[in-house]
Amino acid sequence: MMHRSLRSRRRASSRPRRGFALLSVILVSVVATTIALALGTMAMSNHMIQGASERAMSVDDAALSGLEVARARLNARLDTVPATGFATIEDGVMISTGGTAITRTTWAARIGNADSLTEGGEYGVQAEVISRSVDANGNAAVRRALMYQQSFARYAYFTDIGLNGNGSILWFANGWTAQGPLHSNDSLYIFDGTYPQAIFRDEVTTAKGIANKGKGWFLKPPPREGVARIELPSTAELNSLKAIANRAGYVFTPSFTTGDTATVTMRLEFVAVDVNGDGDTTDPDEGFFRVYQMTPAMPNGNGWAMARVPAPPPGALVHDNAGGASRDSVLYSPNCGVTTLVSGRTAVPTTFAQINVIAGANYRTRMRPKQDAFDHVNARCFLGGDPRLTANGLFVANQPAGNWLPRTAGTVPPAVAARPDGAFLWPLSPAYNPNFRGVIFVEGRVGVSGTARGRLTLVSRDNMVVLHELRQAVDPSTTNGMCRPEDDIVGLLSGQHVLWADNMLQSPQRRRDNSNGGGAWLTPRKDFDPAAARPDMAVHAVILALGSIGAERPNPWAGAAASEFVNRGVIRQVGGRIQDRAGQGGTISGGFLHGYNSDITFNKCALRFPPPYFPTTGHWARGQFFEIDPARFSPSTWFGSAP
Repeated sequence: MMHRSLRSRRRASSRPRRGFALLSVILVSVVATTIALALGTMAMSNHMIQGASERAMSVDDAALSGLEVARARLNARLDTVPATGFATIEDGVMISTGGTAITRTTWAARIGNADSLTEGGEYGVQAEVISRSVDANGNAAVRRALMYQQSFARYAYFTDIGLNGNGSILWFANGWTAQGPLHSNDSLYIFDGTYPQAIFRDEVTTAKGIANKGKGWFLKPPPREGVARIELPSTAELNSLKAIANRAGYVFTPSFTTGDTATVTMRLEFVAVDVNGDGDTTDPDEGFFRVYQMTPAMPNGNGWAMARVPAPPPGALVHDNAGGASRDSVLYSPNCGVTTLVSGRTAVPTTFAQINVIAGANYRTRMRPKQDAFDHVNARCFLGGDPRLTANGLFVANQPAGNWLPRTAGTVPPAVAARPDGAFLWPLSPAYNPNFRGVIFVEGRVGVSGTARGRLTLVSRDNMVVLHELRQAVDPSTTNGMCRPEDDIVGLLSGQHVLWADNMLQSPQRRRDNSNGGGAWLTPRKDFDPAAARPDMAVHAVILALGSIGAERPNPWAGAAASEFVNRGVIRQVGGRIQDRAGQGGTISGGFLHGYNSDITFNKCALRFPPPYFPTTGHWARGQFFEIDPARFSPSTWFGSAP
């Protein structure tokens, strides 16, 4: 039974299964159809996604291009960024990108602190442009760009006009050097002498051309000629700078004017003080300045404050030159004398003006005591009000010829208040005057000198005269390009001209010899300058003059022979020189120079951190880009809450 049963099962299992093959075919077909449908759906989905992505990219590209269109319009002066609120540059403009119709709107507004909303911000003028684009399907993109106006501090040298005030050509000559970017809206004129007459160490651009180009040494790629003009700022900007200075209490007005247009009766002297006793004057709160004002009585002459060669006193025996001005009157100067040490301080117990004249019948016996003092190895000259012009070398606040102005704004720390001049030091640090934003304003002619610690822009509506060395507490030539926002930077801005002084500190002085008639002249002497760098003068500043920058009295007196020309040395400027008309540094005749040579080293730190509120070129440069959520964007809300 068991054997039969097994045979029976074998026969049953060997029968054919006709329905199973059909089922397999159906299952395979269903799977294949499903896969095909899935692949088709995926392909269609990918196509739709790609299409949506391309439309989104087109919308985004339109928004991005709107930022550049707005910047180009602003640089072309087709639109402006308002001081307050915002401007609409494009309003629903139709843009066709890849066959897709897109509408675009762009807006522009100023950003920064409240003062940035006028003509210049503390670190320049900044703005934002926002561009929104939308297509017919509702795809939208909003892009935002930050922009900034390039500061004039970016130039080592800039001129609008390359001619002198009388229309004569001002030549780059005698090894004139510029170590930073240079631009002129006029032609550049290089003297036709021994190569190189001028050395250009960075880019050179001009809206016109270059005369005697082969006499210039261009260390960068060839100069570019025929570029677009760059306009200087207007005098209206001076008013906004005055308002900024006024909030700090740093607006000064000379009580009177006298003499020629280069005669100053007020001068500012920057002073760096070791407040914390660490042996240096480079800490952020160690910068101050003093203000000296002459009195109208002027017992020492109208050139006292700036150490001009005085007129001889009444009754003095003088020998005039062909131009009618006494060339030996320096021997009567109250600004000069033989220095000595008193308790470790430099002092001038007796000035040239105080030395008695020995009576006698001839010039030699009358002038000999003064000439001995003039020839003394320690004879020096100082600006009016200098503490060294006293018998003990101590600070004197009030003098017959003038006085130092007491501080009426800001405070000073105890270590400074204890100084003899403590009540006459004005702080340059916001720590001692929170309202000080870096601007000092003078409503009139002013002289400037000293050592500055801090970030500042000194502004004058009138002429500004550099009376002596003007240095930063941290020499900008030693920073090796390591620029920080708290580092020293000095800007000088004049509504008219900036002049290198022709005074007894900077210019060699002549005197007659000791012959009976005093008819011969001795070699000019240029060591009355108390600075160790004499005969050269260091100027650490970015200077902008709406007139020109040059030497006071750059031409010799009438009828002077070439051998009587006076070489005042080299102006070694670290910063920049920006001016309407190229100023005259001196005159060359017969191989002799009268006036100054110039050596301009560009302060690269002024590119990143220009002097506060220094004027800008008006050219908008690119900054950063950002993306904004288009779903909730509203221009009125955004600009209403923008910083």
